[in-house]
Amino acid sequence: MEFQENVRNMIISLRKEKGITQEVLASALDISVQAVSKWETGGSLPDILQLPRIAQFFGVSIDYLFYGDIQIKEMIAEELPDDNILRILQFQGNRMMDARRWNREEYIYLRIPDELIKEQVLNFEIWGNANIDGSVSGYVECEGAVCCGNIYGYAESSGTVNCGNIGGYVECEGSVNCGNIGGYLECGGGVNCGDVGSYVECENDISCGNISSYAESGGTISCGDIANNVECEGDLKCSNIHGGVECQGDIHCETILGNVECEGGITYTKA
Repeated sequence: MEFQENVRNMIISLRKEKGITQEVLASALDISVQAVSKWETGGSLPDILQLPRIAQFFGVSIDYLFYGDIQIKEMIAEELPDDNILRILQFQGNRMMDARRWNREEYIYLRIPDELIKEQVLNFEIWGNANIDGSVSGYVECEGAVCCGNIYGYAESSGTVNCGNIGGYVECEGSVNCGNIGGYLECGGGVNCGDVGSYVECENDISCGNISSYAESGGTISCGDIANNVECEGDLKCSNIHGGVECQGDIHCETILGNVECEGGITYTKA
């Protein structure tokens, strides 16, 4: 496939021009060496969220990754894989816009009929902010913010996530406001959600239900039970903690089964 071959050759060429190894590129993009190797052998393509990061690392535009010095042509459907992923890109004429050119205050509005969700699993890869009227039967990868109903797969966002329940994990550079999360949660902002099926790592405050693994927060934590250890830079208010605690603020909880290091006061409350 010509499109895939162009991207593969361009990554190889730019990496060699820069004089770096696959390991160095993988480390810069925070991915595995195996992923870079698959790109360069033609086994897979970078996903839509990696394209701007690759372009920024090499100091080129995204369309340069696609076509090099060849004059940009309008992308045709045959150049994309027939994998049932719904890709939403933003173009100015026939040139795909990078993150510096599309308006981060505007949202792409999409309406997903209920019958379509029931018929097939639809995955979304969106270059911009997305306001989806309805639930997503697959995953969502969004370069901007995403607002929708339930997400049955995982959610990856360079902005905020505001939705219903999420069946898989969440990786987000902004804040998260949602229902229950089936997997882990890594967040660069604050969190307001239901139960979390695995661990939570958050740079700001956490307000949620039960956490099925450990919790790390750069702010305060207010939640139900925590099944493992807790590290908290602010106050901690929860039910039962089944591991140890390191807290720089005050602790209000029912029980702590592990060791406790607390710079503030500790208050044990009754259920």
